[in-house]
Amino acid sequence: MTDDTPWLSREQLRAWMGFVAVMELLPAALDHQLQRDADLTLFDYMVIAMLSETDCRTLRMSVLASATNASLPRLSHVVSRLEKRGLVARCPSTEDRRATDVRLTDAGFEHIVAAAPGHVRTARRLVIDALSDEQVAELDDISRVLLSRVDPDGRFAAVANIPADEPSICEARLTGTADDSFPDVVDGIAYRPATRDDLPLLRRASLDAMNWSAERFTDADLDRPEFAHYSAAFDPERSSDDRSADLGVVASDGDGPLGVVWAVHLPASDPGYGFVAEDVPELTLAVDARARGRGVGSALLARIVAAGRSAGWPGISLSVEDGNTGARILYERVGFRTVGRNGDSDTMQLTF
Repeated sequence: MTDDTPWLSREQLRAWMGFVAVMELLPAALDHQLQRDADLTLFDYMVIAMLSETDCRTLRMSVLASATNASLPRLSHVVSRLEKRGLVARCPSTEDRRATDVRLTDAGFEHIVAAAPGHVRTARRLVIDALSDEQVAELDDISRVLLSRVDPDGRFAAVANIPADEPSICEARLTGTADDSFPDVVDGIAYRPATRDDLPLLRRASLDAMNWSAERFTDADLDRPEFAHYSAAFDPERSSDDRSADLGVVASDGDGPLGVVWAVHLPASDPGYGFVAEDVPELTLAVDARARGRGVGSALLARIVAAGRSAGWPGISLSVEDGNTGARILYERVGFRTVGRNGDSDTMQLTF
């Protein structure tokens, strides 16, 4: 019997096995980063990204399944999980009452805006920055040829929906050209910039942050120099140069403030516990007990990170005491990393 199998040459086999290795290892690496920093799987990220592509941030379940190359049962399971976190919502289709639509919530949109920078950094580190411009162009050509074989109908919307002349929303976000301004009101909670008039609020919030585990400090302790500068030195109008001005965000509802985050520039002669450099402001975040579990902390953090990045800051630093695991996880998801040690606390920094 004649064996007519078109066996691979040594060169073809090497190329094929290398490609298989990349297919196996790259998704796992992307998954790991997203789970660590944004509590999302790569598939979660793709689902949210596809929803963000539409003007109304809504897609029919069957369309979303096709766009993400997923079966309906798998997609339904993932949507249920994202729905419990308030990132998406299901509702009857406005066009066909027998069908179900999936809508990206404001919180979901904020989440992907916050997750995108870390995802892009990982894509650059693992793929883009490892290649020359010519190799990136070759990779684009090779990917298009292969996709024409494995996806001849162009169903995978992550590629099929990118027009040649006008960038999609997701493409604009991943290239850093999107207008990702946050809504002023989300789920009945209003967000606004902090001002000097908020100094009493910042003082109370400083005490709440200091007493994260127990009532260890009193209001009188806030007048001690090592604590007083966190609120007293806050000045969003310190300079016409936005890079040296402080920034903050206040969250509130009809019953008053729910939380506040702010970052203050401190001099090397009067450093904070999380001091890194004079041009890297130190962050404080406090959320009222009645707002915990509602995503207020994440929303405040996402807003000040975006504001600091827009202001041209090189980064933001903070201090996390040992045992404050919840805060540490929150900061690590945004991209903060430990850069030093001060007593029983880690100094963490997010670099832009």
